[in-house]
Amino acid sequence: SFPTRRSSDLEENKKARKTHTSSAVKNKYAKKNYKRFSPALKFDLYERVEAYRAKEGISQSQFIERAIDALEKK
Repeated sequence: SFPTRRSSDLEENKKARKTHTSSAVKNKYAKKNYKRFSPALKFDLYERVEAYRAKEGISQSQFIERAIDALEKK
């Protein structure tokens, strides 16, 4: 006998499936609302940044935002 699919399995497949349209919409939104920034860092500075980010559980964007906020408070 063949295993039957549960309705929850089908719902999970629908949620996991990505469509071209949703990617296009997300890319259009990102292009309109974000700007790419990719600095070149010395290895030791990069490791310090990554260690801080890992400890705090934050993204690169959040790190930059915190750094700018700290500089503006001086």
